Amino acid sequence: MARSPRRITRRDIRKPDQFVAVTGEIFHFVKQKRKPFIGAAAAVVLALVGLWGWDAYAQRQNHLAAKDYVQGVNLYHAGKYADAVQRFDKAKEYTLSSYSAPALLYQANSYLALGDPAKAAASLEELLQQERKQSLLRQLGLLSLAYLHETAGNCKEAGPSFAEAEKIVAPFTDEAILGKARCGMETQDLKGALESYRQYLTSYPAGDRVGEVTIRVQELEAKVAASGGK
Repeated sequence: MARSPRRITRRDIRKPDQFVAVTGEIFHFVKQKRKPFIGAAAAVVLALVGLWGWDAYAQRQNHLAAKDYVQGVNLYHAGKYADAVQRFDKAKEYTLSSYSAPALLYQANSYLALGDPAKAAASLEELLQQERKQSLLRQLGLLSLAYLHETAGNCKEAGPSFAEAEKIVAPFTDEAILGKARCGMETQDLKGALESYRQYLTSYPAGDRVGEVTIRVQELEAKVAASGGK
């Protein structure tokens, strides 16, 4: 038997439905928590403004650094090394930019061209402090510093830089291996030098210096054998 529909009374009409009730509860809760809500909203807005401001600041730094960096590179290639150093000094001050570390590498080369290896080394050390990632730029900085020490006859300082540069997966790993081998010979670490030269032949069988390195390996093998393997 069909049930007759429930009769709606005046009391039912006056009673708020579920939507109105829930909305009222939310409104009441927000009213009670108005200050915390406003504070949280303000914090979100401030965070968004801060992020936008930081991004704008970083972009401006990059733009200003690029200007000084490009001018410095042009001066360097024009042979005006002292002027280039000054430009690179300005570019490296924008530490948030992507031009700061490359500016230090160019600055080191400018100091070398001016015959000031001490300042060149200082620029390279600053570069390595700034560029912590295992990148091509760090490898170039390490190799440049190693070459600087090697040229000065200080292979004890050059060796560790060559060794660290070798560990970075980048285009000049072969140069790092050869540099480490040369310093091994210079410091009379013949077994270490032999190991490095062998590593070069294994890693770069079609390398440009395979012929030269093969001769070095043969010479070192004879010397190590003559010294009783020491």
